[in-house]
Amino acid sequence: MVVDSAALTVPPDGPSGAGWSITLAGVGRLRAGSPVLEGIDLALPSGAIIAILGESGCGASTLGRIVAGRERPDSGQVHIDGRTRPEAPRVTAAGDAVTPRWGRVCDAVLARHRGGHPRARDEALGLLALVGLPDPEASVRRLSRGDRQRLQIARALSTDPRALVLDDALSALHTSGRERLRDGLVRELRRRGTTTVWITRDTAEAIAVADRVVLLHRGRIAAEGTPEQVYARAAEPAVAAVLGPVSAVPGIVEGTVVDVWGQHLPLAGSAHDGHCEVLVRPENVVLVSSDAPGMDAVVEGSTFLGHVRRSLVRTSDGSLVHVDHAADARLDDHARVRIALAQVPVATRPLS
Repeated sequence: MVVDSAALTVPPDGPSGAGWSITLAGVGRLRAGSPVLEGIDLALPSGAIIAILGESGCGASTLGRIVAGRERPDSGQVHIDGRTRPEAPRVTAAGDAVTPRWGRVCDAVLARHRGGHPRARDEALGLLALVGLPDPEASVRRLSRGDRQRLQIARALSTDPRALVLDDALSALHTSGRERLRDGLVRELRRRGTTTVWITRDTAEAIAVADRVVLLHRGRIAAEGTPEQVYARAAEPAVAAVLGPVSAVPGIVEGTVVDVWGQHLPLAGSAHDGHCEVLVRPENVVLVSSDAPGMDAVVEGSTFLGHVRRSLVRTSDGSLVHVDHAADARLDDHARVRIALAQVPVATRPLS
């Protein structure tokens, strides 16, 4: 049997209610005497989707477990819907309940469905279609790892959660399937008004889903803001390490502009006049003709990424620069090219 996502319906009286607000105040967590999280202050308004991003070991999963109530902080407080634990309600986490080893996928969703609703099966079928499991009679035992993740999300949504934690919940899916589920899930969470903590190691995913992005570095918040605000903070090493690659090239600040390779580019923020390093992303470096303003360079390597090709070049002044360019413009190693920077605001940092 194949179902359509149109089977996903809102209860007759509308969504069960607004998402819960979540506040963390001075939250810290120790493990074997070493800090995993330190001084975490976060405020998630009702219905917001916040993405937690960072390198492996940054503390993101620990933070998710603390929000979900599966782990206790060693310091600080967690407030859910204005209530402090242990009185605060429990937050649903995808995968926090053991998935049945036997039976059919529809029954596995119904097993967690809020009780008493006459359209429970219709809603379960709609959720299965939403997550990309169109056969409700499929055997749970035969599901792939990726399809088990789909089932865990459907089971979590079937409880009609006011708040939800997703920790790498799409990690086992192929790129195209992951994007489809990501976009459909975001629409559904916004329709419901579910406050969501979305933990991911995928930078593009974090930027695509979130109202706000929190970047963790060694257990502390290194950056927080809208996706645009965090992405613009390339001058900070902890941010660049996660949202990179970022190349540093020499420049000279002159008032509100910076001179780079004979080009005058606007500054993204205030900076002192004088020599500096200019931080540039691969998409803002362009290949130009030999007589255009810019810098000569030699190709050191090139990688095909599907929609673009990313090449690493060494400029005449010794800088290593990543360049994103057309996928069909293959550059051989040791080829000579000329590069320039796009006319976009750039971040700078003082020379070390």
